[in-house]
Amino acid sequence: MVRTIGERVWDVPAERFVDVWNTSDSLDAVAARLRELAGGAVPRWSVMARAAALRKDGHELKPLPSR
Repeated sequence: MVRTIGERVWDVPAERFVDVWNTSDSLDAVAARLRELAGGAVPRWSVMARAAALRKDGHELKPLPSR
């Protein structure tokens, strides 16, 4: 199945996503690392959507600076 750029972020396992998020210092850093893990473009909006979904499911993600 072909994944769109917004869907690739969901290919990264939740635990790995949380680890990348919590060890990064910015949203840009998270997106860059997830691009490597997902093997293609991962837009910031999709990273934010995945983070919101994971928080809703009870995962703890640290706050990142807004810019």
